[in-house]
Amino acid sequence: MLNPYGKKNGKLFTASKGEVERGLACNCVCPACGHKLVACQGKDKIDYFAHYKGSDCGAGYETALHVLAKETLYEEKKILIPELIVKYNPAGLEETVLEQETLVPVKSVQVDDVQLEKRQGEIIPDVIVKIQGKELLVEIKVTHGIDDKKKAYIRRNKLYVVEYDFSKIRGIVDKEHIKKVLTRTYDGAKKGFGRGEWINHPSCRKTLVKLIKQHKNNQLRKMAEKNDLVITSQKTASPSPKQLSLWDMARRP
Repeated sequence: MLNPYGKKNGKLFTASKGEVERGLACNCVCPACGHKLVACQGKDKIDYFAHYKGSDCGAGYETALHVLAKETLYEEKKILIPELIVKYNPAGLEETVLEQETLVPVKSVQVDDVQLEKRQGEIIPDVIVKIQGKELLVEIKVTHGIDDKKKAYIRRNKLYVVEYDFSKIRGIVDKEHIKKVLTRTYDGAKKGFGRGEWINHPSCRKTLVKLIKQHKNNQLRKMAEKNDLVITSQKTASPSPKQLSLWDMARRP
């Protein structure tokens, strides 16, 4: 993936003519590894940065998006939290939802603090935001998502984690796009272009257990109502003519 971002004096710049000089004159380094970059500018091609006399580390673009996400959250001081719906699907019936509950509605909340790639135990999340004293780990997916080992650690330690997926976007992701996705409702996000998704919420399991109990109680209630209806019907059922005949015969002396 071509990297459109270079770092100079602590800030990110695109490789376009309006922002940097061509070639080594751009005075930019890779946001990921710090290697010197060359600004490649052409008439028929997208402007991009290449590593000077060295192999591309392959992480410049992804690191740049992480930095842009941090800058956006820090400047806006808010984040758009994705919806989280807990569903009870019986084993083997994944398409059948018996019970569900919205644990977290879509909402924009104020952010108290933002930290980039700060170690959290055994993992290093892309961004950590603090909201009313609680930490929310934010992952920015560009090429690879969270692996199983990392997910297991997240769930084991009951961490709050959301992921914003930019892997399906064609073209360059700019700061304005990131701002729309991370801080306010954005139609493009509904198509997968940066849509937020919960990776883990500590209350999910508790809510699922509640839904299972709720479903079982509903089933027992329905069975009880059905049995009561059968018993009532049997008590009030009118006897057939044959039954009346036999009854009358039985009453004869």
